[in-house]
Amino acid sequence: MAFLDALVTDPEYQDKPEQSSRPFDKKRSGFIPSHGSATLILEDLEHARKRGAKIYAEILAVGANSNENHLPIPSADAQMHLMKAIIQRAGIKPEEIDYVNCHATGTPLGDLNELTAIKGALGKHIYNIKLNAPKSMMGHTTWGAALVETISGVLQINHGKLHGTTNIDDLDEEVDVDVCQNGSIDYPVNIMLKNSFGFGGLNSCSLIKRYEEGK
Repeated sequence: MAFLDALVTDPEYQDKPEQSSRPFDKKRSGFIPSHGSATLILEDLEHARKRGAKIYAEILAVGANSNENHLPIPSADAQMHLMKAIIQRAGIKPEEIDYVNCHATGTPLGDLNELTAIKGALGKHIYNIKLNAPKSMMGHTTWGAALVETISGVLQINHGKLHGTTNIDDLDEEVDVDVCQNGSIDYPVNIMLKNSFGFGGLNSCSLIKRYEEGK
């Protein structure tokens, strides 16, 4: 993994692990493995209402595809096609998406590939919304990352506030969108796009909507 620039090996970060996860920063050099787990309970809306459950959000669509690659080399094209597919499946327009909870591991190639894919799926609308990178604060919780970060996104939707992407000291000049590099911000979100990509070219994306009682 270090040979593929996927793990941080820079000497300057060995004694400063809190600074080593740097999505979208010029000095990003890989991800930091971390520990974490999460559980989501999915159920029919009427069933949740009947039992008086607290409903945090609604899932509009989920999809997955594969780059057909054994190495952790991302494919912006495969990611873009997946995002377009779930947008169509959900029956919404790209302009209805307010926020992207990025996979953004902090690898030199992966972050820019993801942005390319999002731009391909959302077009110019990407410049009207905000993105952030949970891994900048938590590291990469590997197999738990998709659920851990989905929950972080749902909580941000519920609180109407996005966390900042930390450790961006020098934003990569190719990152020309708002990745919350200046810290947390009050920001209402109705629909979130959540990206999760994995080794072997596995891609998963979901569209999650803020829950409103009676709608």
